Amino acid sequence: MLKSIGIGSELFHKLIENNCYYVDKTAFIRTVFDENKADVMLITRPRRFGKTLTMSTFYDFLSLNIENPGDVSCQERWFKDTAIFNDKEFCSKYMGKFPVIFVSFKTIVHQNFNDAYNQFATLIYKLALQFEYLATSKELSDKQKEQYDNLVNYEKLTNRNDKSFLTGSLQTLSCLLKAHHKVSPILLIDEYDVPIAKAAYHGYYEEMINLISPFYNDTLKTNPYLGRAVLTGCLRAAKESIFTGLNNLQICSVLDTGTKDISKGIGFTKEETQAVLSYYGLNDYYDEVRKNYDGYYFGTNHMYCPWDVMSFCRANYEKLNENKNLIKADNYWINTSGNDVIEEFMGFISSEDAERMQDLLDGKSIFSEVRTSLCYGDLEKHDVTDFWTLLLYTGYLTFDPQYMAKKSEYRLYIPNEEIKDCFKSKIMEFFENNPDMRSNTSELIKGLFEGNAGIVEEKLNDLLEKYVSIRDFSTNAPKENYYHGFINGLLAGGTSLIEEQKSNFESGNGYIDLVIKSGRSRGGIVILELKQTQDENEDKVLIAQAAIEQIIQKKYANPYIKRNDIKTVNTYGICFCKKECVVVGKKLK
Repeated sequence: MLKSIGIGSELFHKLIENNCYYVDKTAFIRTVFDENKADVMLITRPRRFGKTLTMSTFYDFLSLNIENPGDVSCQERWFKDTAIFNDKEFCSKYMGKFPVIFVSFKTIVHQNFNDAYNQFATLIYKLALQFEYLATSKELSDKQKEQYDNLVNYEKLTNRNDKSFLTGSLQTLSCLLKAHHKVSPILLIDEYDVPIAKAAYHGYYEEMINLISPFYNDTLKTNPYLGRAVLTGCLRAAKESIFTGLNNLQICSVLDTGTKDISKGIGFTKEETQAVLSYYGLNDYYDEVRKNYDGYYFGTNHMYCPWDVMSFCRANYEKLNENKNLIKADNYWINTSGNDVIEEFMGFISSEDAERMQDLLDGKSIFSEVRTSLCYGDLEKHDVTDFWTLLLYTGYLTFDPQYMAKKSEYRLYIPNEEIKDCFKSKIMEFFENNPDMRSNTSELIKGLFEGNAGIVEEKLNDLLEKYVSIRDFSTNAPKENYYHGFINGLLAGGTSLIEEQKSNFESGNGYIDLVIKSGRSRGGIVILELKQTQDENEDKVLIAQAAIEQIIQKKYANPYIKRNDIKTVNTYGICFCKKECVVVGKKLK
C-alpha cells in the first residue's frame, strides 16, 4: 500500500507516525549543527518550500525527553529509516541531547499593533508553559523560579509600560533551561520576519520594530546561555537593526552559493522529485512537472517547490487507474497564503518597469540590482529595486547563478508556468478587486464597443489619474509599452464583456496593438492603436488621428470587415502623455 501524502502537515513526527511519504532531508541536521559552526544561522526561502517542516525535523531530532533525559526511543522510532540515523557517532552526540525552544511567528499577521503585540505575548506565554517543570526545579534558585513565574504571567507579558518581560523572555527561558539541564539550549524561530512584514504592510512598522529589535537583540546578541540558534524567513532584514552587532551570524539566502549541502537542505532536487513521481507511478509526467514547477535556483543548485510536487502527486496518482486524461498540473501555490507585493506596487511602477514586467510575462529575463538586506520599512517608498528584490525572495522570480556582471546585479526571470499564472493573476486581481476601477473599466469597455470615443477618453483619463504614477518623464524614448500593459490589464479585468483579447496580433500588413471581441455573440470588434508623447505642447489629437490612419493604411481591420459574423468594427487611436490621453475613434463597419 502506498504511503499517504501529508499535504499541510508541517510536523516531522506526525508525517512519520501517519505513514506519510517523506523525502529524506535529515542529513541537513548534521550540515546545520555539526558542519556549520555559526552560533546563529538564518535560512531564507520562499513560502511553501518546507521551512517549518525543516525546523520541526530539527526539533524532533535534537529535543531531549523532559521526563526521562537520555531516553531517545522516540527518535529511534521516528528516524530509524533515515540517512542521519546511519551516522551513529553524530546521533550519539546530538540525538535527544538538548533542551530546544521552538516557536513560530507565522501567526502574527494582525492589522494593528495592539492585536499583534498581544499575539506575540500569547506565543511566548504558551511557549513558556511547555516548560512547567522549571517552576519546581531543584536546580533553580528561588529567584530563578520567580523569573519563570514572570514568563507565565500573561498580564506582565502584555504590559506595554514595561516591555522588558516580553523582549527579554527568550533570554530568561534560555538561562533557566541551561541552569536546569546543565546544557545550553538550542533555539529555533520559524518565520522570524512575518511580524515585521505585516507591520510594514498594515502601517504600524515603527511600533513593531521598537518591540522586535530589542527582543532579537536580547535573544541572540546578548544571550550567554544560548547554545545555537536557527531562524527561517523570507528576507534577511538586517537594516532593521535586528542583527546589528551579531558577529557570528551565517546567512543562507536563495542567492548564497555557500555549500551544496546547505543550498539543497530545503526544497526538492531534480533526483528527489523524480523519485517521488516514480513512487506514485507518475514518472511519465516528469516533463509536465518540470515545466510547471521547476526553475528555482538556491545558490547554484536547481530546486523544485515541495508543495507543488507533493500536491501534484496527491491530486493525480489515483487517476492512473481511473482516467489518465484527467491528470493535469494545476496551480497549487497561488492560494497557499496572501502576498500583496504586486498589488502594492502596481500604481507606482514607471513606464520602463512596466515594460520589464511585460518582458517577464513574455518569458524573457530582466537585469536588476538585488538588495540582499532589504528593509521592510523602505517598501513604502515603492522603489522598484525593492520590488524586484521582494519578488525574488518571495518566489515570483528566480535568478541565473551563471550570470556574472557588476556587484549586486542579477539576471531575473519567472521560474515556471505556475508562477507565470500567479504573476498574471495578481495583476488581474488588482483590477478586479477594486470597485472604482472595475466600474470605470466597465464603462470604458462599453464605450469601446459602442463607438463612443468621448466616453472612452473620459473613463481612461479617470483611470490614468488615479492608478498611474510615472515618476520620470525625462527620457525621449517612447514608452508605449507601459500604456500597452496598463490597457491590456484593464481590458483583461472586463472578462464578462470581452470574449477574446489579443495583444500585438498580426493582421493585415502589420501587428495590431490590441484587439478585443465582444462577448455573448454580439459580433463586435475593437482595434486599438496606442501612441505616446512626452511633450505636453504637442498636438495629441493629430497623433491619435495618425494612429487611426495607420490602422487603415496597414489594413488591420480588413480581415474583420470581410467576415459576415462580425457586425461592427470600431477603431481607436489613443495618444498618451504622462497621466492623460486623447482618444480619436472611427467606425469602419
